[in-house]
Amino acid sequence: MSVGTITRSTALFLFAWGIGTIAAGQEIDFDRIRDEVESIRIEARAQRFEPRQSVVAGAFAMHTSDYDLVAVWDPAGNRAHESWDMSLIYPLPGTMQIAFTNNATVGTRRQSGGLAGQFDGPMESSRIGANFKDLWLSNPILLLAHAEQRAVSTTGSGERAAELRELVLEDTQWLVEMDATSGLPATVSTTENDPHEGRIENRIVFSDWRDIDGVPFPFRLEQFTGDGLVRREVRSAVSVNPEDAESLLAFDASQLASGDPAMRRWGWDMSHIILKRGGGGNIGNYPQIDNVTIEEIAPGIFLVPGTHNNLIIEGPEGLALVDASWYPERSRTLLALMAERWPEKPISYLILTHHHIDHTGGMRPVVEAGASVVTSEKNADYFRAIFETTMARSVNLIEVGQFLSLDELGREIHVYDVYTEHAEGMIAAYVPDEKLLFNADLFSPNRPLQFSLWFDDLMSAIRWHGIDVEKHAGGHGSGIAAHPVDTSGHTMPVIRQVETGQ
Repeated sequence: MSVGTITRSTALFLFAWGIGTIAAGQEIDFDRIRDEVESIRIEARAQRFEPRQSVVAGAFAMHTSDYDLVAVWDPAGNRAHESWDMSLIYPLPGTMQIAFTNNATVGTRRQSGGLAGQFDGPMESSRIGANFKDLWLSNPILLLAHAEQRAVSTTGSGERAAELRELVLEDTQWLVEMDATSGLPATVSTTENDPHEGRIENRIVFSDWRDIDGVPFPFRLEQFTGDGLVRREVRSAVSVNPEDAESLLAFDASQLASGDPAMRRWGWDMSHIILKRGGGGNIGNYPQIDNVTIEEIAPGIFLVPGTHNNLIIEGPEGLALVDASWYPERSRTLLALMAERWPEKPISYLILTHHHIDHTGGMRPVVEAGASVVTSEKNADYFRAIFETTMARSVNLIEVGQFLSLDELGREIHVYDVYTEHAEGMIAAYVPDEKLLFNADLFSPNRPLQFSLWFDDLMSAIRWHGIDVEKHAGGHGSGIAAHPVDTSGHTMPVIRQVETGQ
């Protein structure tokens, strides 16, 4: 392996064979591309996938949406416009339209449909960071033209030899692997923050290269985080310096409040999470640390409300936390509040209802605080592998079959398995002295939107186990609901027709 430092002016490579109208052996002048490509327009059809929302932990990624994409981008000016016309598949079939127009610091977002509903207002700084990160990652020739190229190395030998180019842009390291046969980028990768993995590779594989006005563009992209597929994109048209670019990129930034550089960086550093959430119809672009409260819903039982709720169960000897939603930053904020309120009581248990990342993304800080992890025996290996690779301490995993009783708090907690098509290894937490059951996703108290088949799964589990339930709390919704559940005010009849097609 050889390593050397090169400058942008020498950043030229040769095509081994022609692509489109580019002749074999023609040099690509990255300085010219940087100076003359003022904007590009991309039209594509894409699919989004979410590996962490699979039915079985670690299994094939859940297909969340298909969408038509139009992106117009001015790389040197840090301006972009994107519109997504989406067909949502999971978690709820439907349609959603999103349009972003932004510069490096501020922008506007317009959307309709999906789980987030109607919105027309300022674009979150975190989403600006995520979108720009994705544009650079998806267009490797422009990345090569604009980034500082630090080093070139070779890996492998003979026909397997490949050139690796190390780049730096926005204080981020990128690695471009050049295909040994064509001399074109085969992959671009960078490392990002991940709620489960800590650090994870975000990588795109490119193919079907075509010449557009002397600039090579890939027309097929396949994106992975770690080993998980998250996007497939087939481009139908790419244009350089399109005539309508300025009309699409223009917006009145003077009417918008200043952006948040720290939140832009937060979104940049975990763009894969934000874009996957958007691909499922959710616009969750902030770490949710400014809305953490602890609300008592029954004696010694507390709900931590948000887009995703947690439950705290207090006993004489300690505390149990049910689920750790979304982001480590949120869990750290919650842990500080719990330490202030219960300074002498340890968090004995972290009960994880299932493996989906929106309910477990904040788990690592809670585990670092010393909590034992309670999970289904079906998910134990999945979590064990995460902890072994990301934790500097051993983790006590408590595996649940059909039923388990927990007693370290000086207050009994029962944990039951729930057989559901939503996620294998689902469990629910029950506090017998209050006859209160907490579930995630299957029933959301006091929320009109309910997924009727998942609701049926929960009710069947209650009957199967003979649980004496009087009150429900949930990973979504608010407050508590009485049992048996009154479904007259819910959308269940409508959703059931969508789920069953009847």
